[in-house]
Amino acid sequence: MIEELASPAVPLEWIEKTYLFAVNLGRIQFGKIRLRTRQLWTAFPVSLNHQHLPSVSRRDLDGVDAVYLPGFPVSRNFPLLQFPPGMIQYMMWSDTRFLIPISGTFNAYLQSRSPNTREQLNRKIRRWRALVRGEPAIKEFRGAIQMGEFYSIASPLSRKTWQEKIGAGLEEIDRPEELLRMAAADQARGYILFCGDRPVAFQLCYVQGTTMVTSQTGYDPAYAEFSPGTNLLYLLLQKLFAEGEMEFLDLMEGTAFRYKSSLVTLRVPSMRFLYFRRTPGTLCFVLFLCLLKKLEKAAQLAKRAVQHSTESVKKPFFAILHPGRLSATSYHKHGSDTD
Repeated sequence: MIEELASPAVPLEWIEKTYLFAVNLGRIQFGKIRLRTRQLWTAFPVSLNHQHLPSVSRRDLDGVDAVYLPGFPVSRNFPLLQFPPGMIQYMMWSDTRFLIPISGTFNAYLQSRSPNTREQLNRKIRRWRALVRGEPAIKEFRGAIQMGEFYSIASPLSRKTWQEKIGAGLEEIDRPEELLRMAAADQARGYILFCGDRPVAFQLCYVQGTTMVTSQTGYDPAYAEFSPGTNLLYLLLQKLFAEGEMEFLDLMEGTAFRYKSSLVTLRVPSMRFLYFRRTPGTLCFVLFLCLLKKLEKAAQLAKRAVQHSTESVKKPFFAILHPGRLSATSYHKHGSDTD
């Protein structure tokens, strides 16, 4: 699939943008660091034709705390740490990147999804249509003035979300002054889903050429049963297909979110990198991050081993205490296999 999208390599674009870096061990959060970064701003699909990571030199760190690659397609594994001249390269994230090419019609795109996905989407849209008593619609915000309005609407919504509870709300991640500066250059757009006059869900997107990248999102939990987040994404996709301005909707990484797997048509292995100046302080910091990663991985392996051992021990005791129930259960399972 990468080869199908390949096009002549183009110069990579960079911008200066704040990045909120969280230091975690599983669900335990040690703190957050707000880094001034020089961030890769070239659309992810454009980077598919680049066989190597962008060249980063120590000079690129002048005036910033770090150089940040928020996601780059990779065809091989990278170690957690590498040491280019005068720098530390830290591979902070490895996951699958989810993309939706915007080509053809929206109906044709829907037909490419599984029958189960189409049925779920149609059911959610029907329920939302019944709730609002009409055709569902989203409002788009573009430019600095409109994005100021978007921020004032989305911020109270974000405070109600689960992301806010873990310190990843809109106001934590995206500062208004930076967002407005980007919106003035049409690098940021916002979308709000309303129920009547009440804002229910929001989606912040970044614009990288002809790729729209989803960023912060959230919805009012009082409307959770009506799937406002899914409906907002559905309507955004419908709008993008109708306008034909974008070539891709980039849902970023996130294998934990099932809706991404059901909606996307392109999956690409991706990694995120941070580059720091090589100093004793940054070296100790990055080594601490690596230690946390190793501990988290070890804890996950230990948890799986304990769960497996517990199940192995429980079965013999259950068979001794409830032989009849076990036999009946086994018979039922064998019978159901042939139904």
